[in-house]
Amino acid sequence: MARNRSALKYHRQPEEARAANRARKSTIRTFTKKAVNAAEVGDAEGAAKFHKVATSLIDKATKGSTLHKRTAARRKSRLTKRLNKLQAEAKAE
Repeated sequence: MARNRSALKYHRQPEEARAANRARKSTIRTFTKKAVNAAEVGDAEGAAKFHKVATSLIDKATKGSTLHKRTAARRKSRLTKRLNKLQAEAKAE
């Protein structure tokens, strides 16, 4: 284990970053699920609101290097495609 202050800090920094990244990713997953659930129920307005929040969180995570830019693009694309599909099914019924 580290003994001096600089070595302790060097050991602590990635742990703090990991905790922050995990929290950001968890929040993204939460709002993604809320958007999908709202779309499944048929609440288009709620789904749009949660989609906007999830997209914003994904963009912020990319900006802070929590997520890679291509991962972020893929997640946003898949979420949008899924919501559009659910809303189209809701309109068809």
